[in-house]
Amino acid sequence: MIVEVIAVGTELLLGEIINTNVADIGKRLAEDGFDVHHQVTVGDNLDRLVETIRTACDRSDAVIMTGGIGPTQDDQTRDAICALLGVGVVTDRDHAEAIRARLAERGVVADTALKMADYPEGSDPLPNSAGVALGIAAVHKGTPIFAVPGVPTEMRPMIDDQVRPRLREVSGEPAVLSSRLLHCWGLGESQIAEKLDDLYATTNPSVAFLIKGPEVRVRITAKASSVGETSAMIAEVEAVVRDRLGDAIFATDDETVDGLVQASLAQRGWSVGSLEICTHGLVASRLAAITGFAGGVIRPTGESPVTDVEAHAGSLMASLTDRADVSVVVGEITEQRSADGAASRQIGVAIRTPEVELVTSVRALGNDERARAFAAVGAIHLLRKAIAT
Repeated sequence: MIVEVIAVGTELLLGEIINTNVADIGKRLAEDGFDVHHQVTVGDNLDRLVETIRTACDRSDAVIMTGGIGPTQDDQTRDAICALLGVGVVTDRDHAEAIRARLAERGVVADTALKMADYPEGSDPLPNSAGVALGIAAVHKGTPIFAVPGVPTEMRPMIDDQVRPRLREVSGEPAVLSSRLLHCWGLGESQIAEKLDDLYATTNPSVAFLIKGPEVRVRITAKASSVGETSAMIAEVEAVVRDRLGDAIFATDDETVDGLVQASLAQRGWSVGSLEICTHGLVASRLAAITGFAGGVIRPTGESPVTDVEAHAGSLMASLTDRADVSVVVGEITEQRSADGAASRQIGVAIRTPEVELVTSVRALGNDERARAFAAVGAIHLLRKAIAT
């Protein structure tokens, strides 16, 4: 089943509110095996709303709208559904009385609030367990339309308790959609894409690449009738990916590099400290959340000219106190230019543990701010590799 999501609100188009609802709804639909091919954001305009709903119904098997069912003049989702269906509104009298009673307790008189007890004639009102406005379950030419609140704390329970069960019933035999995320570091997106080129052509399981700074995530997604089937399908592709990418893969699903560092330090009983120049405390801010963090030192840039970034980082190691079993040092940024004049940044990183001492450099394209971010992530990853158990 293909489900389209429509987010309603001019404030979303203007960037005044971050549109997190489409992500939340998309994730919930994926868990039930439903496909989302389109996510649309539309402002508070009746004509555009009607056209958007009509288009969604023409190309999708079901439509979910979020936002625009409140009490104010710009809340027009309810009116748009009525216009599309060619019906008027009816009022849930019991719900209207409950709204009146609630307002009376607060000493407020606002008849406009009663609008939240209205719904299109012939549709089903959806109870709102976390708020006031009724949701809507309607049908246009065989296509189910659901309207839920835009407030996330009201939207989520209505989606889970009211919409998802109805979609499962309409779809008949719900499928299961499962995904596995493989987190990679040390290889760029283009390198990973080249190594996995033939896998990208498959559709079930499918393979996709996601970028998060210097890290790359490989997502493997499979759809079948049971979790057991999707797990087997994913495992087959994952084995191929791991064989080709090797130790570039450092984590799976919700695992993080910080969590792996925490686990290794705890297992070894080691503490960790840091000394930073160019990264301005970015490394310390991440290590501070780790049990056994012994503190960080931040030194100003430009204290001395840097000609060899790796040697510079190694020499700084001696200035870090002996209060930590493991030391992380990040030196200054130096600019390098290739033969064609392209500029890059290099930052020296040194890691010392009771067992090894590692001195290397991290290279980043872009400005100093981007270089600092890449250096901080690189330092944490080199620490992970140095203390791996």
